[in-house]
Amino acid sequence: MNTLRLTIKNKVGWIQFHRPEVRNAVNGKMMVELEQQLEMWKNDDNIRVLVLAGDEKAFVSGGDLTELHTLATAEEVYPVMSRMGQVLEKLHHWGKPTIAAVEGTAVGGGCEIVASCDFRLASAQASFGFIQSRLGITSGWGGGSRLLQQIPRDRALFWLMSGERFDAETAMRWGWVTQVFAPEVFKQEVQSFAEKLAQTALPVLRAYLQLSHLSSETDYTDWEARSCARLWESDEHREAVKQFLRRTGQLGGDD
Repeated sequence: MNTLRLTIKNKVGWIQFHRPEVRNAVNGKMMVELEQQLEMWKNDDNIRVLVLAGDEKAFVSGGDLTELHTLATAEEVYPVMSRMGQVLEKLHHWGKPTIAAVEGTAVGGGCEIVASCDFRLASAQASFGFIQSRLGITSGWGGGSRLLQQIPRDRALFWLMSGERFDAETAMRWGWVTQVFAPEVFKQEVQSFAEKLAQTALPVLRAYLQLSHLSSETDYTDWEARSCARLWESDEHREAVKQFLRRTGQLGGDD
C-alpha cells in the first residue's frame, strides 16, 4: 500500500491514511487502496473492529484538489464522486464496528469519511469542518445525509451550510463525537475502546449493526454525488478552488 499504513493488534485493524505532503488528501490511488483493504479485512474474522486514522496534523483534508481540479464538467466529476461515495457506503455497511480516530484536522471529504464510521473518537486538539459550501459545492460522498441522521437537523444544516470549523468538544457536545481524549494518550485510548468492542462475539456485533441500519437507513449517496458534480461547473466553485490552491501553495499566482 502506497497511501495507507496498516497494523493489526488484538483483533483491531488500523488503516492510517498516509499522504502527509497533502494532509492525507484522497486521490484516485488512495480510493482504490482503501476499497481493496476494506474488502480484504471484511472477510477476515480475526479482525473484529476497524480504526481509520490520520496523523497529528490531519485525518483527511478531503479530495485531492490538485488532481480533481483537472475535471471541469459535471459529466467528468460525477463518476469520481460516485466512486468514492460507493467506497464510503461499503464502509458504512462494513458489517463490523468502525471507528474514525481523529487527531488533527478533518475537513470536507474527511468529515464525510468520519460520518461513515460507527464511532467517532477525537483528540482534544482535533478540529472538523464540512467546508464544501465554502468551495461552492455540496458534500459529494454521502456524508451530508449521514450527518443529518446523526445529529439534530438544525445543527447538521448549520454545519453543512456555514462551512464553519468546530473543535472536538463542540462536536461531542452536539452529539457527533463519541469521546474526546488527551493528545498524549489518544492512540492508547482508541485501542482500548476498540478492544472492548472486539471482546464481543462477531455475530453479536453484526446483529446490532444490522439493527442500527434497519432503524435509520435511507441512502442519498447518489443524490449527493450528482449535486456536487452539478455545482462543480459553477464559476463560484472554480474561483474558490483556485484561491484555495493559491493559499496552500499548490497553484502559481498566474494560473
